[in-house]
Amino acid sequence: MLYKVDLLCIESGIYGVVNIRTNLERFVLKRSQRKRMARCDRRFTVSIGTAKPDAEKEALYSLHKDRFKGFIHPTLNEYLTSGFHRTVFDTREVCVHDGDRLVAVSYFDMGERSMASLIGLQHPDYKRFGLGIYTMLKEIEFGRSAGFKWYYPGYVLDLPSDFDYKLELADFEYYTPTKRWGTYKNFNPNETTGARVREAMQRLTSGLDMLGIHHKERFYPYFSLGYMAPWQLEFLTLPHFLELDEVDGRRLIVGFEPVKHEYRLLDVGPTEDFNHLVRMDHSAGLNTEGAHFMEMLQVRRLLHQSGEVDPLLAQLVARGWARPDGMS
Repeated sequence: MLYKVDLLCIESGIYGVVNIRTNLERFVLKRSQRKRMARCDRRFTVSIGTAKPDAEKEALYSLHKDRFKGFIHPTLNEYLTSGFHRTVFDTREVCVHDGDRLVAVSYFDMGERSMASLIGLQHPDYKRFGLGIYTMLKEIEFGRSAGFKWYYPGYVLDLPSDFDYKLELADFEYYTPTKRWGTYKNFNPNETTGARVREAMQRLTSGLDMLGIHHKERFYPYFSLGYMAPWQLEFLTLPHFLELDEVDGRRLIVGFEPVKHEYRLLDVGPTEDFNHLVRMDHSAGLNTEGAHFMEMLQVRRLLHQSGEVDPLLAQLVARGWARPDGMS
């Protein structure tokens, strides 16, 4: 299965994913990058080969778990294979040693004309060397020598984040909402799926508050599983929803479906038989007992759907959810 995610639940927020790439045929090292490369080349030994996670690399991954925001794979091996015994990807690793000590490692996938950077890990004792940037520059160096045209360093987000350091590497293109590539200088954060969901949920929250309808905010990191295969059950695909009070034992929620571009009122329930599909840990400091809903949910019944928020609010009023003075 392949799935390109457009949204992420990171801490208590919804962010749009912005895929970026750079043309290796036009790439030129900046002065600061040349200095970094020369400094690190003198100090460290670098090797590039087929990805082989081992105990030493797993230890580096464990040291980085606190840095990741949101939900992460429990091990490096699971990150690279998604829990399967084999992978169709040609994954390589850049290993950086200080003597006999592994101090950094990064991973990238190779295609016919392109390469995609996956993850970079460095020992915190060597933070001053900026080995995360160094391994990415080594990936670029490898890609240029191998004749690749495109380098994909992963993604940035549609709001300022810790991922923005990538933008300093080169001149980038970004994958536009019209499914074309355009110069990143023209990127508009208001045109992303994340921006659309945030705006829609703000309208919905304001409407519920005006009507006096009690609700609890929830973020649902497993929403993407509902898109990934023809399951026998319909899994919930709302990354952000508002949980209403239970009615006759039913859990009712409202939210905005990002693919269908519509508001939905749903009766949902747990799917304990499918929790084994969730092979993710949460980053340190993330409160799983708070706004994040950490169980797989299935849709029992679609009670209402509409492209605008007002018809959904009217449906709640008709069902007797609004308090008597809610419209005043």
